[in-house]
Amino acid sequence: MAFSDSERAAATASLLLRVLTLLLLVASIVILVTNKIYAPFRNVVDPPNITFRDFYAYRYVLSVAVIGGAYILLVLPFAAIHVAQERRTGRDRRAIALLIFTDVVFAVLIATGPAAGLGLTVESQRFPQGPDFANFFKLVDVSCGLMLVATLCMVIIIMVSVRSIN
Repeated sequence: MAFSDSERAAATASLLLRVLTLLLLVASIVILVTNKIYAPFRNVVDPPNITFRDFYAYRYVLSVAVIGGAYILLVLPFAAIHVAQERRTGRDRRAIALLIFTDVVFAVLIATGPAAGLGLTVESQRFPQGPDFANFFKLVDVSCGLMLVATLCMVIIIMVSVRSIN
């Protein structure tokens, strides 16, 4: 059975949102991994690096972004095939419900990462620190913000998927 115009638009929107989610998660990972400071040891020849590895919450943010990216990479080929074939891949409501359920689980998982990261950042910024720490925390905020936008994309994917069942 061929796609109707609304089904084609929903499948294409879902595919594009999955690609956007993947790009946002990759950008978040890159920002978090490359963010480091050399404080407060500016005059030391070999200063210790302070990175996301020094904070458990930021490690969690990174692991959630990697797991979310892996899930999107797993589902992305199926979404692309679904759009390319321009036909319904299956009428089994249980399979569609399982896909929606996994999307919901991963959307919630992706949302918990930035929540933990922003929570630690807000608590850490309550105490006065140098400009190096302020820049470090701003970049963590940007990374967590990108993950929140990725969560929003996942929520829109879920809404489109649920609407296409009917």
